[in-house]
Amino acid sequence: MHPVLTIFLKEIRDGRRDRRAVMSALIFPIMGPGLVYMMMTAMIQMRSQAFETTIPVTGMEHAPALVQWLREHNVRLEAFSGDARAAVRNKKQKLVLIIPDDYQKRYGKTQTAVLELVHDGSRTDSQAVVSRIRSLIRRYSSQIAGLRLILRGVSPEVMQVVDIQDIDIASRQQRAATALNFIPMYIMLAAFVSGMGLAVDASAGERERKSLEPLLINPVDRLFIVIGKWLAASVFSSVGMILTALLCITAMLHVPLEELGLTFSITPLQVALIIAGTFPLAFLATSMQLLVGIFAKSFKDAQSYLGLLMLVPVVPAMLTLLYPVAAKTWMFAVPILGQQLLLVDVIGAKAIPAAAYFLSAASCLLAGFALVVITARLFGRESIVTS
Repeated sequence: MHPVLTIFLKEIRDGRRDRRAVMSALIFPIMGPGLVYMMMTAMIQMRSQAFETTIPVTGMEHAPALVQWLREHNVRLEAFSGDARAAVRNKKQKLVLIIPDDYQKRYGKTQTAVLELVHDGSRTDSQAVVSRIRSLIRRYSSQIAGLRLILRGVSPEVMQVVDIQDIDIASRQQRAATALNFIPMYIMLAAFVSGMGLAVDASAGERERKSLEPLLINPVDRLFIVIGKWLAASVFSSVGMILTALLCITAMLHVPLEELGLTFSITPLQVALIIAGTFPLAFLATSMQLLVGIFAKSFKDAQSYLGLLMLVPVVPAMLTLLYPVAAKTWMFAVPILGQQLLLVDVIGAKAIPAAAYFLSAASCLLAGFALVVITARLFGRESIVTS
């Protein structure tokens, strides 16, 4: 049996017995998609509540036309009496609309009537309904202003100097891919989380147990030993990443994104492309963890170091979200960034050149193998093994 295969099977066997390695490989793939589903469902519920919330109003009798107009637009209204600010501050009401006593008088004189919309800007659950009421009142004001101009023989277009027409060339699937930009981040993050337990145990863990030195005195090339550990950790990493991808896709298929004006559909081919595009990332992630792990003196010490590596897949996701760029072929050759761009384009059903898959995979595998070679050479230093 080849030494690489021997080390690989040994690490897989130890990993299956290690609860920490198994838990790190499975907890994130299960919790991540669950959090995604709950977050998206909560967003949709807050949006739907904007159409179901009953709006408390003070002084409804002062603006019967406005009240009737709001009700015609499916806004539920109820009379409110008391201190509106105190009710909102004490979380008894999400918002209160106040119609002043002089509303009808100022309305009759074609003067500006000021309504008060009392709400708590720190409450995220009330922002959707506040935005809806504010938008409806502005529409009502615009319609009344147009009628006043017509009565005076003036065209309402006099007040509308410039208009703009939105032409969105993105499909609903592409807009959904942009809105769900965090899903590729979760999938890539799983590559760093799922294999971390085994990678740390294979490096810092063995140093702590004093089992690394007896392993290295065997007449086997250090590179073979590190490759065996690398492949074993990559198996755990890839399993967790694939599981995360499948569960995230399943969660999104069950979220009613149509209520947000988005469409999410995915074919088996797209699922296969997502797995194929992200699979090489597992090898890069575990090679980085093995390299960092050998500098730690204990398992706990290594976990603190490797916690910083969790930021690596987050940075490209945040950059592409804040600074969208037109993907070019050379960008796919940048490790991690290439996987981020690839996942976003696949989910958005965009045409992707075959070279993109090759470049993204080759860059990760080459960088991962280079780190493995560096780790193997460091294992040859006595200070690394015995310190």
